[in-house]
Amino acid sequence: MRSRCVALRIKYAWAVVALALMIAALNGAAAIPAGAGTQDDEPAPSPALTASDVVRIQVEALRGNTPSNKGIEITYRFASPGNKEYTGPLTRFIDMVSAAPYDRLLNHRRAEYSPMAVDGDQARQVVMIIDAAGEETAYIWVLSRQTDGSFKDCWMTDAVIPAEPSAPRKLT
Repeated sequence: MRSRCVALRIKYAWAVVALALMIAALNGAAAIPAGAGTQDDEPAPSPALTASDVVRIQVEALRGNTPSNKGIEITYRFASPGNKEYTGPLTRFIDMVSAAPYDRLLNHRRAEYSPMAVDGDQARQVVMIIDAAGEETAYIWVLSRQTDGSFKDCWMTDAVIPAEPSAPRKLT
């Protein structure tokens, strides 16, 4: 009888450990801002995302762009309504990003991020890209937190401006 109690205690202890590990894993996953997500659980604008999150999502999406332009599509999701008025529909956006000077963002090797400069509902960040050929190009991401509409309180990209590689890595 005593050995059965010990065996039950061991099983109980393992169940508690397994439950604790599952809770820790869930808490760790919740700490990573994933945004609202789409039906396919892809990143989408969300008030939970910081301006830095949005830039990194876009840069990484462009780095992993596919032949079907999935990375460009994800990037387009985070374009502000004003940006979309300027660039037009997704097909035109794909053409724009696929041409110089933005084509260097596609499938690049590496990105280096300056600190994010935030002033109220406006933010800017320099991103240094090492493209697939090993060339360095700087881009300035300009974002705004939306104040109304379906994207209220979401950080979205107003513009991506090519800059000289010597662009200040810290915006003030």
